[in-house]
Amino acid sequence: MNTTTFLVHWRMRKLRNNGGMAIGYHADVRIISMIQVAILCAAAIFASQQGSAVSTTERHATQIGVDILAQGGNAIDAAVAIHFALAVTYPNAGNIGGGGFLLYHSPDDGDVFLDFREIAPAAATADMYRGQSQSSTLGWRAVGVPGAVPGMYQAHQKYGTLQWRDLIDPAYRLAKDGFEPNQSLCDRVQRYQNTLSQDPGCNITFFGSQKMQADEKFRQAELAHSLQLISKRGDLAMRNGYIVDEILRLSATTGVLTAADFENYQPVWRDVHRFDWRGKEIISASLPSSGGMFLQQSLALLEGAPLAVWGFNDPRTIQLIGEASAAAFRDRNHYFGDPNALQVDISELLDPQYLRLRRQQISATSQSKAHVGNAAITRESTETTHFSVVDQWGGAVSCTTTLNSNFGAKVMAAGIIFNNEMDDFAAQAGKANQFGLVQSAANAIVAGNRPLSSMAPTIVLIDGKVDAVLGSPGGPVILTTVLQVLLNRYVFNMRPLAAVSAPRFHRQDLPTYIKYENSRISIAVRERLRQFNQPLRMVRGLGLVNAIFVFNDGYQAVSDKRGDGVAQSMLEHKL
Repeated sequence: MNTTTFLVHWRMRKLRNNGGMAIGYHADVRIISMIQVAILCAAAIFASQQGSAVSTTERHATQIGVDILAQGGNAIDAAVAIHFALAVTYPNAGNIGGGGFLLYHSPDDGDVFLDFREIAPAAATADMYRGQSQSSTLGWRAVGVPGAVPGMYQAHQKYGTLQWRDLIDPAYRLAKDGFEPNQSLCDRVQRYQNTLSQDPGCNITFFGSQKMQADEKFRQAELAHSLQLISKRGDLAMRNGYIVDEILRLSATTGVLTAADFENYQPVWRDVHRFDWRGKEIISASLPSSGGMFLQQSLALLEGAPLAVWGFNDPRTIQLIGEASAAAFRDRNHYFGDPNALQVDISELLDPQYLRLRRQQISATSQSKAHVGNAAITRESTETTHFSVVDQWGGAVSCTTTLNSNFGAKVMAAGIIFNNEMDDFAAQAGKANQFGLVQSAANAIVAGNRPLSSMAPTIVLIDGKVDAVLGSPGGPVILTTVLQVLLNRYVFNMRPLAAVSAPRFHRQDLPTYIKYENSRISIAVRERLRQFNQPLRMVRGLGLVNAIFVFNDGYQAVSDKRGDGVAQSMLEHKL
């Protein structure tokens, strides 16, 4: 029988509160889940409103986030420390050589959205990959100008409270002194040995004299040196100096990156994408992420449908959610791109009359024809990573970062793995990228532009206070994953653990089949869906949610059973 093993350490003390006696858990309540394949074992625990919570996909990063919060850091401080820790311990997706989006809710400062997405180099052109099938995914030519370090540095400078060097130091120590990787990371490295070993830096790091072995110390001296430079120089370390010199030296033969690309990169503070839904305020990512628009459009298309009456996993429920998702994907792929380059006002995709017409085009009992809506207007892989943080003051961070593919472009400089984000542009308009997304010229490669993204860091507010913080990796699956967790929690009234653990499915515009998780939709439901002329395809898993849910008496942090993540909450009583 499958089992879940939790190592639980409780340090308890009696606390006097308001003249009475209370029992509390001091500072380091831990649940570390040792997750085995296909086991229902998401970690979830409670802490008080005076406490804080962290949910990430990797145990060292979670512990570092908890430690920063215990030191009095806020959600931004913890997010910075977690981000750099993941670059060490989760190298297939955690990164210094990539980018992402950070959504921050502060009771004092309001809601902000930081775009530190990679950009196309100045020498990039719309036809640079024509006739070169792999060069948008593998090698230095696939690398976009990374934004991770400038992004995290700006977030810290504006909202952080602890010293920058103290937030980088935990990651530096993990790289210098080593950490013990789990078997799944070792297996992933082995799976990509053929491509990783073609790059000298990756080959030495992963397959050299110190080959990565499960539960044995794995050290990354080059990466430690780069982290030391980042600790001392902040974002300047990725603008000029040793790291940039190494990138330019190694990419000179096949890449198009220049010193000016790094010197000129700037993260962008954007308005959050905000909308009301069922008495709640949803804040999510704005363009160049399609997250907020996709969620708002999909939920609007489902409004009025009797989903709760039909029930979770009813074939009509699955079909209609799939249809709404596909319709939103069609508009996404046709109209969306870098917000500075759009030729249309995409807000008209949310016009009530337009949505009514779109709603009439989808059905709970049949597959609609694939077409882009006539609005009144003149892909990432699983190797994204998401983490959620709530601090003791009610601040919250929802952050999703990526290298795009597993280990990005499979190239390394100064111990840093770099992205292959150029494939997220429409490298060849009208042709599918690695995730099957067929995108239009709206997302064409233009020097200095940011590619369209599916990342969807999301926060749910009720009466201005955080109710949920969530997000996921998974390329286009991110969008349907976050959508379904919201529906599970707020339409089907599932408890947090169930909302995250429940079976998921995915439908985009092309291909037209529904992906469903292995053995998690019954044979009878699958047969009924086929009667709706809905093609199906079974997959191992969809999405990898890290979420925090808020209650009157505490938090529940959840790390998806589908991965190796760890959720921790901390309770700090102040007498």
